[in-house]
Formats: sequence, structure tokens, C-alpha cells
Amino acid sequence: MTEIPTTNMATDIQVLIVKAPQDNPNFLTIGRIFLDFTALEEVHITHSRVPAIGHSSFWPGTNLRILNLSHNNISQLHDFDFNGLINLEILDLSDNVIRATPSAPFRFLSNLTTLTLARNELKRLVPRIFYMLRKLERLDLSSNPLEDIDPENLKDLRPLKSLSLANCKLSRLHSLIYQHLPNLEELDLTDNFFNYFAPEEFRHLKKLRILYLDGNEMSVVVDKAFNGHYFDYLGLSRNQIVSFDLCAFCNASINALNISRNQFASFKSDILKQMTFSLQTLDMGFNNLAVNTVASVIQPLHRLRRLGLAGLALSTLPQNIFLTSRDLRVLDLSQNELSTFDPNILKPLGKLEELDLSGNLFLGLEPELLDQFTNMTRLSSVPLHSNPWTCDQCHILPILRWLNSSLGNRKVCRRDHTCFKCVHPEALAFREIRSLSINEVPSCGGPESQSRTLNSGPSIGIIIGALLVVIVLLVLVTLVLIYKRQGAVYYTHEEKRNESYYYETSVAGDINGGHKDDKSFGFIATLDKIEELSEDYPSKPKIRIT
Repeated sequence: MTEIPTTNMATDIQVLIVKAPQDNPNFLTIGRIFLDFTALEEVHITHSRVPAIGHSSFWPGTNLRILNLSHNNISQLHDFDFNGLINLEILDLSDNVIRATPSAPFRFLSNLTTLTLARNELKRLVPRIFYMLRKLERLDLSSNPLEDIDPENLKDLRPLKSLSLANCKLSRLHSLIYQHLPNLEELDLTDNFFNYFAPEEFRHLKKLRILYLDGNEMSVVVDKAFNGHYFDYLGLSRNQIVSFDLCAFCNASINALNISRNQFASFKSDILKQMTFSLQTLDMGFNNLAVNTVASVIQPLHRLRRLGLAGLALSTLPQNIFLTSRDLRVLDLSQNELSTFDPNILKPLGKLEELDLSGNLFLGLEPELLDQFTNMTRLSSVPLHSNPWTCDQCHILPILRWLNSSLGNRKVCRRDHTCFKCVHPEALAFREIRSLSINEVPSCGGPESQSRTLNSGPSIGIIIGALLVVIVLLVLVTLVLIYKRQGAVYYTHEEKRNESYYYETSVAGDINGGHKDDKSFGFIATLDKIEELSEDYPSKPKIRIT
């Protein structure tokens, strides 16, 4: 499209949507084409390469509530772009190429509550850019190369409740910015370059409930960093954190905490113990934590509802690890190295609704564990995909029988995740296990099955390696004994050495269990003694050299 066909449209329309496929956009300009469309409440013109908005283009626009001009080529905003839109509530200008704005470009939008300028090319905010936005509650400036923000540029945003500055190349924020935002409830600082937050950094944000600090460069969280705050969610994932100061969470209440994908090698359980009765969601996956450390961290947290332990390289779990987690609803153990699972571990988790075991090293599951799944009446989802399932009678028959029950099928093969498939043997690879009939399942013990069994886990590999070492040692010892049993006589021109050697060899043969009348042994002699030896020992095999 190169123009909007307003001459062929009814003037009483309330919603106008103009969009195109992302790889085949429109080529539109707007201008003052909506003069007669006084009933418009929503206008969406996207993926249309619109280069500019234009002077009073949506005049009169008194009923317009939503204006979406995202995914276009708008590079500048001008003074009268939004003239007349006094009742506009939502303005989306994301995914354009806006580089410059005048001061107070939104001054006509006195009822605006949501403004999105994400993914543009703003390098700075002009003074009083948000002037007259007395009702603005949500502002998204993410993915603009701002690098720094002058506190004066945000002084008109006192009503603001949500601010996103994600991926803006920021390394610091002036404390005055927080003072200008006394009503802020949600702050997103994801994917910037912050490496440090001072004690009580956010003390002016008394109403802050959601704080995203994921994807920065922090290595430590200092004492009293969150002093006095009550967070519904605190995100600290994808940093470089190796430790928390002992009082990092003192005098803080946190409902959900994400510390995944950091560099923890150890963890003091006392640090989170201060949130024993507030913390309900904890994600500590993809760290380098030992299983005993994990257990010591979660055991004091009696109110946990959701627990993420993915990617911790866990090959086993202590039987009492979830003894105090009786309120747990969701448990993520995906992407670990589990090949077996003790069903007794799950007995305290009577309220569990989802158990993610995908991406581990399971070849099959024991009937006792499947029975435990069945007995957990609230358990409705058990993702098991991305394991090296071996579809032979040694491994898969219990699962196959369980899947043939309606209960097992509902717990595993849900729409929100892949129903798991055979990996081995090759003839059944990529077949959904629930689609197999028992007659199709090959017997175990074939070459491939044996190979998979031998390589099924680290412990089996260690045992096999030890057996091989023992076998090699036994072979070496045997060879040494055989070598010692065989006499080797070396002769020179001296008669006495010859006689002496024969006597010593005979005695050695008796000592080593040889027979006295067994006279078959080898000779190595000098050439001039060959005939003499033949005469002296007529029973020996003769050796002639010509």
C-alpha cells in the first residue's frame, strides 16, 4: 500500500488497523486524512515505513484513546504531531528510528498513561521532554543508547509507576532521579553496565515492588543494598555475582528472588534465612553449587512455592533435601545430570503440581518412581523430553505401561511441552514413546543397548575403568611369572661357569614348582661349545651351526 483509502471508508469507524508483513512493508505517509473520522478510538499503523507523523495529522482526534505507530521509519518528533489528542491514553512509538525530539513534544497529551519509545536511537533526552504528562504511569525507554540521564529530564514524571531503562548502556543513575520518582513501583535496569549499587541505593523509592537488575556486571551485593524494601520480585540473574555480603537482605522482604546464571561456587545459608517466611519463589539455577550447598540453602525456606534448580550439574539428590518444602508447587530440575531418582525424595511434596526432569540423563524410569507420580494427586505436569531414552525392554517397558494409562499420559504429554521420544536404538529414534506397542520394543542385550548401558552414567564408567586396570595388572603379573619359570643359560668359554649354571637352573626349577626330570630348557652358547654341549647332554635337542 502507498496510501490509506480513506475515501472508501465509512466515517463512523472506531478502530483502524493498517499493517503489513514484516518482510513486505507498506510505503505510507499520513497527513491530515482523518478530519472526518471523529469516531476513531484506536489507530494502528505499523510496518508501513511511515517517515513522519505530521502537523495535526490526527485532528480532531477527540475520541482517540490508542495510537500505535510502531515499526515504522519515524526519525523525528515535531511540536504539533499530537495536536488535538487530549484524550489519548496509550501512545506506542517503539521500533522506529527516532533520534531527536523538541522540548515538550507530548504537551497536548494531558491524559496519557502509557508511552513507549523502546528500540529507537535516542542518545539523550532533551530538557522537559515529558512536560505536561501529568497522568503518565508507564514509560518504556528500553534499548536506546542513552548512556547517561540528567535528573532534570525526569523531573516531570512524579506520577510514574513503571520505568524501563533496559539495555540503555547505563553504568550509573544519579540519586536525584530516584527522588523525582516517589511513586515508582517497577524499575527495569536489565542488560546495562552496572557493577555496583551502594547501600540503600533505592531508599527514595518507597513504593518499589519490582526491581530487575539482571544482565549487569555486579560481582557482589553489599550490606543493606535493599534495606527496608518489600519486593514482589527481585531479579539478579545473569550477573557475575560470587557472593552476597552477610546483611545484603537485612530488613528486606522478598517474595520472588532470581539469582540464576551467576558465578556462585559457595553460599552461606544464613543469607537467605532472613527471608524464611517471605520467600516463595527462588531460582538459583546455572551456578556452580554443590548439592549439599543447595540443600542447606533451601531447607530453612519453609514457604517456598516455586524452586528452580536447573543446570546445576546435579547427579544425585539427598533424600531429605525437600523435607521442609511441603508447600512446593513447582520444582525445576531440568538440564542436570540425573540418571536415577529416588521416589522417597518426593514424598514430602504432596502439593507439587509441576516437576521438570527434562534434559537429564535418564535412560528409563523405575516402576516405583512412576507409582510415586501416580500417587501425587496434584502433580499434573512432568516434562521428560530431551533425555537419552533407550527404548528396549530393559529401560522403557515401565514407562510405556504407565503412559498407556490415561493418568500417566495427562501428566507427561501436555500441550505446553514436547512428549518425550526414543533416542536409542537407532531403529526407533524420534518415535514418541507413547506410540510404541510392546511388541515393537526390542529385547535388551543387543550391541547398541549394551553400549548405551555401559555409558549410561559416570559411576558405571569408573567401575569399568577400574576392572580394566585390574585385568591389565593380572596379565602383567602372569607374564612375569612365566618368564621367571623359563631358564635362560648363557655360556662362555669357561667350563666351570657352564656346570655351575646347569646346577643353579635345576635347583631353581625345583623351587618354582618344576619337575626334576623336565629337561627341556633353552641354550644360548658360544660357537666353539656347540658340539661339546651336544655330547655332554645327549638327551637335549642338538643344535648344529654350519
